[in-house]
Amino acid sequence: MNLNNSTKKELISKAKNSVINFNDAEATTVAIETIQLEIDSIDIIEEDFIEGMKTIGNRFQEGTMSMIDVLTASKTMNKGISILKPAAISVHEDSCFLGNLMLTL
Repeated sequence: MNLNNSTKKELISKAKNSVINFNDAEATTVAIETIQLEIDSIDIIEEDFIEGMKTIGNRFQEGTMSMIDVLTASKTMNKGISILKPAAISVHEDSCFLGNLMLTL
């Protein structure tokens, strides 16, 4: 499927914001859209969900977020990643997941 760059950037922004805003439904929707649009799941995991958690971590270090916020954001991130894992494994057959860590052989 031919996908324009702005659509991918929009998904990246939505996924990152879903983590920052603790929006489980949005994380799930982004993950499903990623699969439907045949975007590489690894890109969305790395560029979206992980970047969202980095933002949360920075805010925690600054003292503007609590540990509860970090755990809530992590739960949101995991909602999206759990949907993307099977797609990532099917595309990257030489890879496997250990928790949220993807290993490539």
